[in-house]
Amino acid sequence: MNANANTELDCDVLIIGAGPVGLTLALAAQRSGIRTRIVEQATGFSGQSKAITVQPRILEQWHLLDVAKPLIEAGLCSSVMHMHDGRTKLATLRYDLLPTAFPYYLHLHQGQTERLLDAVLNERGSSVERGVRFVRYDVRKYATSAGGDLHEYVEAHLIDREGESLTVRCRYLVGCDGGHSQVRAGLNVAFSGDKHADNWIMADVRIANFDLAPDERHGFMLKTYPFVILPMQHGYYRVIAARTADSPHRGQNPDLEEFAEIARKLGFDHWRFEDPLWLTNYSPSQFIASEFRCGPVFIAGDAAHVNTPIAAQGLNTGVMDAVNLAWKLAWVLRHGASEQLLDSYHAERHPIVMGMFRANNRLTSMVFGRNRLVRTIIRKQLHMLRLPRLNLRNTGGSSQISVAYLDSPITLRLDGAMGWFWKRFADRGAVLGGERVPCPALPVPSLGASHLYDLLESKRHTLLVFEHADPTVSAWTSRLASEHAEWLQVLCFSSDNSAKGPGYYLDPEKKIAAAFGARNGCAVLVRPDAFIAGRFTHVTETKIDSYRRLLLGQKKVVAERCKH
Repeated sequence: MNANANTELDCDVLIIGAGPVGLTLALAAQRSGIRTRIVEQATGFSGQSKAITVQPRILEQWHLLDVAKPLIEAGLCSSVMHMHDGRTKLATLRYDLLPTAFPYYLHLHQGQTERLLDAVLNERGSSVERGVRFVRYDVRKYATSAGGDLHEYVEAHLIDREGESLTVRCRYLVGCDGGHSQVRAGLNVAFSGDKHADNWIMADVRIANFDLAPDERHGFMLKTYPFVILPMQHGYYRVIAARTADSPHRGQNPDLEEFAEIARKLGFDHWRFEDPLWLTNYSPSQFIASEFRCGPVFIAGDAAHVNTPIAAQGLNTGVMDAVNLAWKLAWVLRHGASEQLLDSYHAERHPIVMGMFRANNRLTSMVFGRNRLVRTIIRKQLHMLRLPRLNLRNTGGSSQISVAYLDSPITLRLDGAMGWFWKRFADRGAVLGGERVPCPALPVPSLGASHLYDLLESKRHTLLVFEHADPTVSAWTSRLASEHAEWLQVLCFSSDNSAKGPGYYLDPEKKIAAAFGARNGCAVLVRPDAFIAGRFTHVTETKIDSYRRLLLGQKKVVAERCKH
């Protein structure tokens, strides 16, 4: 690593890969005022549908970036999934009951998702540099002034679309370049996991004479493997099945007759599979990198973790990576936060992905398990999804609504160690630090805002103050918002009509407060990615300053855990 006091950086953040994850990161970074470049080896957009399912939690995240609307308008929204044993319906998963402004799955061709995100990025003054291939990187050091502290930066070596070598100097490099990531290859970190022996087949087709609910999801449990039908735009369906271990077609792309034969076994002889857009087969796998950050280099999405598609979590988990990382990069680059803040990216996201892997493995055992008795018992338990509470728990998990960073190093605990006890025994409805911010409807819509997420920002924290949180709160909230305007907005909710002014919202029946378990008053600090940074029974300026100091931390040095 060479030190150079006069190094000129070409950008703050260089993003490798312009799929949904890289584009989301670019959009989030751009809104936060980060100088960003994003390059993509492909010259055009994906022609294959690939990942078509977008979860409700990701729609919440995209809404904060003001990109959800065009995606929803272009796609197809499906709010339930029917689970069948043969032709007998066992249960219906009710996503329409989720406590969110987006209570449905969005089905959208991945190429279209990329086009729409790319179009928004262009409208906001940035663009993807296409046809540019990443080769390798070097980590170097520079000093901001003579004798000043040394900072790491990355020298990325690329090849442009004319075949010329290109060097880009950036403060941080983020690899969003997929499961075969070249950025990850340069990190010298483990990428461990398993490849399943099962052979899945998939097609995007029209189904003539389809007589089930056309805009709803359907899953059939066959004796050995499942058969899943997901609605798409323009009258198409994503059809997924798996082959038996003794199938002579294993490893080959399917034809339409293979799917028709499955339908006939279920009694749907009249269905006709037509006009395929895509026919493919694959063996699902799950792999995860041991580190998501090594110094100034990060990986996100499939570059950091490859998910089995059984629960359609791959794209969604990657988008969550992007929004988690973006605001932390902004705090370091724009607010002078410690490099240690960036370690919380791995600390938060790695356990979430591991939990996702465990859930996927349980689902795989239920659907593909070789032990017929165990598989039968587990499938019988699907009847229990008719219970509303279990149904909501299942949909909350699969929709990523329940993702939380409960053990995050940058979450303030509720007034000390009593937080856990208070949540479990004093107010069971309370939402605590690390958990997702609820998305209730506003009782009194204001200036086009109809739900709470309309008021949140992706580039600033938000302090939600509920009445009685502090008897002197009205005296200092305006000053707090003014003094910390660069990184904080303050919103006050009151049931009193007399409480008026900028940042005040009427909550006559305390429904917003109830969503946070705050009918008796409290204050909640919200991160830019819509997770709770801290909850205060009695908020003071000192506590807000404590959180800010937590992010700013000590001036680096960060221990090097990876070899560059």
